[in-house]
Amino acid sequence: MSGKVRKTLTLDPEVVDAFGQDAAALSATVNGILREELDRRQRRAALRRYVDALAEEFGEPDPTDVERFRRALTDSP
Repeated sequence: MSGKVRKTLTLDPEVVDAFGQDAAALSATVNGILREELDRRQRRAALRRYVDALAEEFGEPDPTDVERFRRALTDSP
């Protein structure tokens, strides 16, 4: 991206203190965090489109299978 857009943010004082008073460093940190969130949202949307295409092609998944895989992916070992 060639340019930046100036925005005003309201931050908690302890957040600013933790990252220091250097506005450029704080801006870079916030931009990095927001970039990661944007990437996460884009991946989630792509995954949703893929799952929807699979459901259209093969039908909706069995709820029991969905729950089993959800548990397998979220339970800690």
